[in-house]
Amino acid sequence: MDKLRVGQSKDQIRPKNQHHKHYVTDICFKKEFYSKMSQWRKYKYHIYFWTFWGALLLLQDSISNYFQGRFEQTFTWQYFYWFVLHMVLVMGVTYGYAYLLKIVPYSGSKTKWLLSSLALQLSVTAVFAFFRTYVNELLFGSLQAEYTKSFLDYFPWLLRTSMVFMIVGFGYRILMDYFEEQQRRQTLEKMALVAELSSLKNQINPHFLYNTLSYLHAQAEPLSESLGEAILLLSDMMRYSLHDTDETGLVSLEKEVNHIKNFITIHQLRFGNKLAVEFTVEGNLTSKRILPLVLISFVENAFKHGKTTKAEEPVQIQLQITPDSSLVFSVKNRKSEGPKEHSSGIGLNNVRRRLELVYPNSHQLTINDTKHYFEVNLVINHV
Repeated sequence: MDKLRVGQSKDQIRPKNQHHKHYVTDICFKKEFYSKMSQWRKYKYHIYFWTFWGALLLLQDSISNYFQGRFEQTFTWQYFYWFVLHMVLVMGVTYGYAYLLKIVPYSGSKTKWLLSSLALQLSVTAVFAFFRTYVNELLFGSLQAEYTKSFLDYFPWLLRTSMVFMIVGFGYRILMDYFEEQQRRQTLEKMALVAELSSLKNQINPHFLYNTLSYLHAQAEPLSESLGEAILLLSDMMRYSLHDTDETGLVSLEKEVNHIKNFITIHQLRFGNKLAVEFTVEGNLTSKRILPLVLISFVENAFKHGKTTKAEEPVQIQLQITPDSSLVFSVKNRKSEGPKEHSSGIGLNNVRRRLELVYPNSHQLTINDTKHYFEVNLVINHV
């Protein structure tokens, strides 16, 4: 805040305030400018392509009309209407087909894909025919023969054009999938690097920690069997968290399940086996691999925020491997009563992000948060 010195009027300090306002305005303008530049970079290749195609179409029709002695038709309203309609048609087919391939992948059901492609083709054909005939006649009344052809006359051209731009849309989808995969891979590599650096930072001589826990276990077991068991379980959990991933960043599902069991056992020891927990596992876990510390995050959340001592409403944890090797995991708990412990939601958001990166389009995560219950359901296809 500017101070008014003795003998100094308010008008004398106003230029400084005005300079500050101009500075803030300049910053806002630069932010808006760079934002628009970013949008331009994102769409510039689309603009280049369609500008090139429009110019090519205009040049082709101009040359054709010139040699047929009707060059003046190139600059009529009817031609402009047809030109815009054509551009909308090919852009609609290209982007519509690219989006169709995103929601109905070609690698999925072939029947569903063919029916969807046919539906898109028929929709575009119907819309184009409507605007080519009825709307055209409504706008321009009596038209030249070139613009009053029957639908059957220009259907072959329409079919050829649509097929060409369906191929363009297919290529565009392949490119988008490639760039998205590259971006996802780069993000994973960055996350792996950050995780590795964080792990190295936290692994302050882990062998010393293991040896210390082994020593504490040996000293505590004669005094308290449960304390010795808890220390041993804690050592196993720490070893799993630090070292049991392979080069792909995945772990054995059997080890993840064992990690959950160790977690539950430690809490049972802590509360004198008074916790009400049901953990069921179905299916063959052998050779199955999974992203580490995902399932345990949901279990930890249930223990942290749930009521775990009510025998008639236990924490229900279910894991199943289906015949098609999909993993189905669910955790349901009754919410604890009384003052709620503050939760930032960072843990669950972190799990969501990791699942999206490692299992894109191959997992479903649903969270049901009601007044009295909290339930998580996770499905991972083909683990």
